[in-house]
Amino acid sequence: MENKDNKIFELHNYLDIQGQPNEIIDEILKRIPDLGDVGYAGHLEKRWLKMTLERLIPDKDGENQKFFYKKEFNQRIKLISEKIINKCEEYIEEMVHIFLFPTFDKFAREKMKGVSGYCPWDNTILIFINFVEGWEKQLEETIVHELAHALSPFAKHDAPIGNWLILEGIAENFKDFILPGNQSEWTKTISEKESRKIFEEIQPILDQNNFEKYSEIFFGTGKYPLWTGYTIGYYLVKRYLKKQESVDWKELLKMNPEKILKV
Repeated sequence: MENKDNKIFELHNYLDIQGQPNEIIDEILKRIPDLGDVGYAGHLEKRWLKMTLERLIPDKDGENQKFFYKKEFNQRIKLISEKIINKCEEYIEEMVHIFLFPTFDKFAREKMKGVSGYCPWDNTILIFINFVEGWEKQLEETIVHELAHALSPFAKHDAPIGNWLILEGIAENFKDFILPGNQSEWTKTISEKESRKIFEEIQPILDQNNFEKYSEIFFGTGKYPLWTGYTIGYYLVKRYLKKQESVDWKELLKMNPEKILKV
């Protein structure tokens, strides 16, 4: 998405790096520049980026450490990114940086159609790809979802659990708005009725920034099913949107999530 006078996004592609996960991470850290406003791919220091890459590139069980890559994928990725950014252009005020990294992660391959995303900083999106069946469609949806976080001034690591319910709900409803017709699996892991019940149950911890509780709610590490938090947030925001006479997405993407949480 570029013309002579304006450029609203930039791709930083590290998918061509070959080797084992640890070798790929080392090479990324050698190549990656300090871009000033977004640092090292949204991290102030390389050591913090290293921690993120070590979490999201290798397979946690050490299984099937393979990554298939063809140069032809670059053009397809570029076209997909341009298509999505074009659709979202009116909501973007500053340059968006999209970093592309390989992943060997079994969960990403089997549960996420090969694509996962992470937003570590304002206007910064990290995309991790393994080119399994369905990756292209998943890439579209992941860029939209992560863009919603990248444009929000409230999508911060230290935000409480309640805020993250709403932030994930905004991201998924925005994804449905930009790419209608395909509700994400992680927003229908439980019924809307069950999501209301669990939401009431977790009220006492909504103002906490507790990673253990967050993981239990969003990633199924405890009593709740995988992706429960995404489903709860999706329906909370969906109900909020239905009550509005009109929806201004530019305003909603920057809205304090507590405003919706208290409705």
